[in-house]
Amino acid sequence: MIIQPEWGTRDVNKYFYENEARRIVALNEIFGDIELTTAEMQTLIWLCGWDESTLENILSAIRKAIAMKTK
Repeated sequence: MIIQPEWGTRDVNKYFYENEARRIVALNEIFGDIELTTAEMQTLIWLCGWDESTLENILSAIRKAIAMKTK
């Protein structure tokens, strides 16, 4: 599960944290209870800082890959 860094630990505004939180929820729908390394979690949190469409495209690709594996 991806855990958002605490507010105020980085030099960004509250709107960044709010957007990041929504994106982390979307990633956690896929990763759920999978145990991630610190590096994996940091990379996914970094990804959540990108624009909405970038994350949506990556999530779409991951979902397609999961769907193909379950066929």
